[in-house]
Amino acid sequence: MRFFNFIFLLFCFILLIPSIAKAQDLLTVQNVFFKSSQDNTAVVFVQIQGEPKFSYFRLDDGRIVLDIENSKIVKKGVIIPTSNSNIISEIHFAQNTPDMVRVVVGSDVKASYNISKIDGGILISVGSSKPLLSLANGITNEAPKLLPYNYIPEKGQLANSQNSQTNNNLYPPIKNAKLIVIDPGHGGSDPGCVANGVEEKVATLGVALHLKPILEKMGFKVIMTRETDKDVWGKPYNMPGYDANESELQARVNIANENGAALFVSIHFNACADSSIHGTQVYYYSPQSYKFASTMIKDISKVNPVYTDRPIRRPFWVIKYTTMPAILIETDFITNPAVASQVYNSDYQEKIAQAIAQGIYDSYKEIYQ
Repeated sequence: MRFFNFIFLLFCFILLIPSIAKAQDLLTVQNVFFKSSQDNTAVVFVQIQGEPKFSYFRLDDGRIVLDIENSKIVKKGVIIPTSNSNIISEIHFAQNTPDMVRVVVGSDVKASYNISKIDGGILISVGSSKPLLSLANGITNEAPKLLPYNYIPEKGQLANSQNSQTNNNLYPPIKNAKLIVIDPGHGGSDPGCVANGVEEKVATLGVALHLKPILEKMGFKVIMTRETDKDVWGKPYNMPGYDANESELQARVNIANENGAALFVSIHFNACADSSIHGTQVYYYSPQSYKFASTMIKDISKVNPVYTDRPIRRPFWVIKYTTMPAILIETDFITNPAVASQVYNSDYQEKIAQAIAQGIYDSYKEIYQ
């Protein structure tokens, strides 16, 4: 009987070998960059490690769809161009299937386009039937140095949360305060944005570790969705039959909903093709969260520039499916070198944490007292 069990296990292992090898052989889509010119042309550069195979097509509404075979993406995301060019409206990129990354470029339906493989990745040129190599040179030369996919942060990059210097006299403790859930974005196998020597997952955790003791001194009960560099869901990202991204996000939602949180705050850092852009953005989804988001922008603006001076409504998973007032803070753009140079610094993390705590304190009193 033991012999047959051994043979069965060996057979199962042999069947798994091709899928294991396939997962290891996936190309890495590292980042997506956008640049436009005054002559109403634009390029989207998809930066890839390896030699990609790809296909593409165009939808009736003008959207250009690029599918990159046998690939994984470091982080899914959206770029909303801020330039005067209206030839591209938005760019979406994500893991479409376990072994295929999809990039969707919203474009003028009448605009010509070209998709070509160039050194370092794939170039999407819009407004021209030929590759706009001269325009693309700006992207490839200015692209920030990216960390490897399996980067592990140095111990010193996580600030010590015990250094928070909140003055308790400024914030009379709230009696019978309810629970606040703090969600440091990304973590574990998901590094988030990676640019200028910074990983988003490290920066978000650093701010959150400063924020927790400040809130506790204010009288709040606090739960963090993660206090170390880990996946919240806890399942490996290459398990067949699971949507890893949605399961990871829902795990964070469950922590807030199942513990009856009063407020939920998800902390992130942003990225943009234009490295000069910086400032905070705050997102909300439900009407009950608008006031919370507005107050947070007002309080953060006292210590950090705001890129958008009013809340932005978006159906991000963690703020769409939470049942309490919930916001997502894009603290600043780590694609800006000046910002990136600060985000691992304890004083910077403390400053941002103090401002977020002020926003939570003021919002809680407005909503619940």
